[in-house]
Amino acid sequence: MSVEELLLGPQLIEALQSLFSPDFDWVFIAITMLGSDEVLVGLSAVVYWCFDKPRGRLITYILLLGAYLNYFAKLLIPWPRPPAELRIVEKSETSLGFPSGHAQDSTTFWALLSLNFRRRILAVTGAVVVLMVGISRVYLGMHYPAQVIGGWIIGLAVAGLGMFVLRYLPPRGREVRWVPQMLFAVAMLVPVAAAVSIDPNVGVNAGRIAGYLFGFSLGALAEDRFVGFTVNVSTMRRIVRVVVGGVLTGVLVLAMGPVLPDTYLIPGFVNSVIRGLFVVLIVPVVFRLIERR
Repeated sequence: MSVEELLLGPQLIEALQSLFSPDFDWVFIAITMLGSDEVLVGLSAVVYWCFDKPRGRLITYILLLGAYLNYFAKLLIPWPRPPAELRIVEKSETSLGFPSGHAQDSTTFWALLSLNFRRRILAVTGAVVVLMVGISRVYLGMHYPAQVIGGWIIGLAVAGLGMFVLRYLPPRGREVRWVPQMLFAVAMLVPVAAAVSIDPNVGVNAGRIAGYLFGFSLGALAEDRFVGFTVNVSTMRRIVRVVVGGVLTGVLVLAMGPVLPDTYLIPGFVNSVIRGLFVVLIVPVVFRLIERR
């Protein structure tokens, strides 16, 4: 078997499935969820709620800007996913396969997190998670190996840009200032408009990304002006914040699903705007109310 066949063909997918399927399907399905946008955005929210507000905001922005990049890369490079008969999940998925979004986004998040907080445990954990997420995408038949490797490379590039922003942005530039924040929020609508102009049917994912960035940006501005919660709290309060924030956000997502289904452009956009506002503004308000008692 040549290297080209190994990276571009189905051989590795078939080899992994012959070793582990079907007994370990559930394990790889669970692992692949660690690279989903929902989980990674949730972890970014935990950074924002509990550890470092500026870094939490910037990690969220960079992660979702990377998701925008992934979206347009798939439009520009029409490389299909493996055929449905090789897939263990999402057999009806019709989106293109390069680069792997799960591989790219997990790489971006964990590289940013470990490089900024400079904790060895984060670097080791991140490396293991990123590797396992990539393997899971191949095992599940969702991507060819080269599509996963492409996701890793682009994810590192996006994280590198994030490091540049975090290291060289002046200290006052990390504050939430009115004009730049409003301009950023509005600018996030431009790519989704471009996506819809290309093909309204494929603009749904871009609408979700734009909606969350728009809502999160405006919510961060309001939080900085009117709430100003602190992350300098005890470990027990951090645990409470993760539980309370996670439960409240989960309830919101479940409640809005039937009302504003994110399978359609406009409802999905509005749904995401509300979620972004909720995570960055409403949940911190709840924290302050609870912690005053």
